[in-house]
Amino acid sequence: MHYLVKLYLLTALFAFSTISQASQDEPTFSIGAFNEPQGDRAGAEISVSAKGDMFGGRLSGTLYNGGNNVKTAEITSYFSADGHFYPEGNTTTTEFESNELYLGFSGFAFVHLDQLINPYLGLGFFIGKTQHCTSHEEEFENCTDDPVLAVYPEFGIELNIESIQITPYIRRYYDTSDSHKSGNVYGINFGIRF
Repeated sequence: MHYLVKLYLLTALFAFSTISQASQDEPTFSIGAFNEPQGDRAGAEISVSAKGDMFGGRLSGTLYNGGNNVKTAEITSYFSADGHFYPEGNTTTTEFESNELYLGFSGFAFVHLDQLINPYLGLGFFIGKTQHCTSHEEEFENCTDDPVLAVYPEFGIELNIESIQITPYIRRYYDTSDSHKSGNVYGINFGIRF
């Protein structure tokens, strides 16, 4: 069995075991969106969560997309026409756009205060794959896929109105990919309890 499939299954097991430890309060199904204000990246997720008196868990499918403008500079040495060597003579600057696409699942465990306005704090992890494409690679369909694993702390506040739940949050991803590291990510989830 491919190791990514094993990691997906481990994520699901982690989330469902956390949910079962939460004594199975009413499950909440939610959709949400998030954004990284310091970059051009944003994403969406679909989640199912449950919580008990103090603990909760969430399992999400996540899609995260964006781009970065990358500028590289290369200094080249050269010989002049009169035979002199210049070790740091010409500078060539190249600018290109790099696109990234993250797709995968995340499991999240948290503690909360069990109130109508309910702050929570927790730790989760994301398992999936990422596709890196520069504008040149995209033109020739030569993008690369890499597996990625990320851990993220998250803080949010659940606002519970009848069976509706609105949850603004902030999280920060620490990932294993070679891409530009994520900064703080701000998001909001809209959910319904059944």
